[in-house]
Amino acid sequence: SICMSSEKSHYTGPLNGTIHVVVGGGGAHLSDSTTLQTSWSLYKDYDFGFVKLTAFNHSSLLFEYKKSRDGKVYDSFTIDRDYRDILTCTVDSCPRTTMAS
Repeated sequence: SICMSSEKSHYTGPLNGTIHVVVGGGGAHLSDSTTLQTSWSLYKDYDFGFVKLTAFNHSSLLFEYKKSRDGKVYDSFTIDRDYRDILTCTVDSCPRTTMAS
Protein backbone atom coordinates (compact mmCIF):
# COMPACT_ATOMS: atom_id res chain seq x y z
CA SER A 1 0.00 0.00 0.00
CA ILE A 2 1.05 3.59 -0.51
CA CYS A 3 1.00 5.86 2.54
CA MET A 4 1.34 9.17 0.69
CA SER A 5 -0.18 11.02 -2.22
CA SER A 6 1.54 11.50 -5.56
CA GLU A 7 2.76 14.92 -4.39
CA LYS A 8 6.54 14.73 -3.94
CA SER A 9 7.45 18.09 -2.41
CA HIS A 10 4.82 18.75 0.28
CA TYR A 11 3.23 16.12 2.52
CA THR A 12 0.27 16.90 4.77
CA GLY A 13 -2.40 15.03 6.63
CA PRO A 14 -2.99 13.23 9.91
CA LEU A 15 -0.07 11.50 11.57
CA ASN A 16 -1.05 7.84 11.22
CA GLY A 17 2.43 6.37 11.35
CA THR A 18 6.15 7.01 11.34
CA ILE A 19 7.83 8.80 8.46
CA HIS A 20 11.23 7.40 7.46
CA VAL A 21 13.73 9.31 5.34
CA VAL A 22 16.91 7.44 4.44
CA VAL A 23 19.87 9.53 3.31
CA GLY A 24 23.35 8.15 2.86
CA GLY A 25 26.04 10.01 1.08
CA GLY A 26 29.40 10.20 2.81
CA GLY A 27 32.06 8.51 4.84
CA ALA A 28 32.99 5.74 2.42
CA HIS A 29 33.66 5.25 -1.28
CA LEU A 30 30.75 5.53 -3.69
CA SER A 31 29.18 2.30 -4.91
CA ASP A 32 26.71 1.66 -7.70
CA SER A 33 23.15 1.24 -6.51
CA THR A 34 20.79 -1.36 -7.82
CA THR A 35 18.95 -0.72 -11.08
CA LEU A 36 15.82 -2.24 -9.52
CA GLN A 37 13.04 0.36 -9.47
CA THR A 38 11.14 0.27 -6.18
CA SER A 39 7.85 2.05 -5.44
CA TRP A 40 9.16 3.42 -2.13
CA SER A 41 12.35 4.99 -3.52
CA LEU A 42 11.75 8.35 -5.18
CA TYR A 43 15.33 9.12 -6.25
CA LYS A 44 18.81 7.59 -6.25
CA ASP A 45 21.96 9.72 -6.42
CA TYR A 46 25.62 8.84 -6.97
CA ASP A 47 27.34 11.62 -5.02
CA PHE A 48 28.34 12.71 -1.52
CA GLY A 49 25.79 14.82 0.30
CA PHE A 50 23.84 15.51 3.47
CA VAL A 51 20.38 16.57 4.66
CA LYS A 52 19.66 19.82 6.46
CA LEU A 53 16.48 19.79 8.59
CA THR A 54 14.70 23.02 9.49
CA ALA A 55 11.80 22.98 11.96
CA PHE A 56 9.68 26.10 11.46
CA ASN A 57 7.29 25.36 14.32
CA HIS A 58 5.74 22.36 16.11
CA SER A 59 4.17 20.97 12.94
CA SER A 60 6.25 22.00 9.89
CA LEU A 61 9.60 20.43 8.91
CA LEU A 62 11.73 21.21 5.85
CA PHE A 63 14.16 18.60 4.46
CA GLU A 64 16.90 19.85 2.11
CA TYR A 65 19.38 17.52 0.38
CA LYS A 66 22.67 19.28 -0.37
CA LYS A 67 25.65 17.95 -2.27
CA SER A 68 28.95 18.23 -0.40
CA ARG A 69 30.88 19.52 -3.40
CA ASP A 70 29.02 22.84 -3.64
CA GLY A 71 26.47 23.01 -0.78
CA LYS A 72 23.58 23.71 -3.16
CA VAL A 73 20.12 22.27 -2.53
CA TYR A 74 19.38 19.48 -5.04
CA ASP A 75 16.13 18.21 -3.52
CA SER A 76 13.74 19.38 -0.83
CA PHE A 77 10.34 18.67 0.64
CA THR A 78 8.23 19.70 3.60
CA ILE A 79 6.08 17.72 6.00
CA ASP A 80 3.19 19.40 7.81
CA ARG A 81 1.47 17.43 10.55
CA ASP A 82 -0.94 18.14 13.38
CA TYR A 83 1.55 16.85 15.96
CA ARG A 84 0.33 15.48 19.26
CA ASP A 85 2.90 14.74 21.96
CA ILE A 86 1.63 11.30 23.02
CA LEU A 87 4.35 10.78 25.63
CA THR A 88 3.29 13.64 27.92
CA CYS A 89 -0.50 13.50 27.96
CA THR A 90 -3.50 11.21 28.07
CA VAL A 91 -6.41 11.04 25.65
CA ASP A 92 -8.71 13.31 27.68
CA SER A 93 -6.04 15.69 29.08
CA CYS A 94 -3.93 16.31 25.97
CA PRO A 95 -4.05 19.72 24.32
CA ARG A 96 -4.65 19.69 20.56
CA THR A 97 -0.97 20.39 19.82
CA THR A 98 2.18 20.79 21.89
CA MET A 99 5.48 22.54 21.27
CA ALA A 100 8.66 20.50 21.36
CA SER A 101 10.53 23.23 23.26
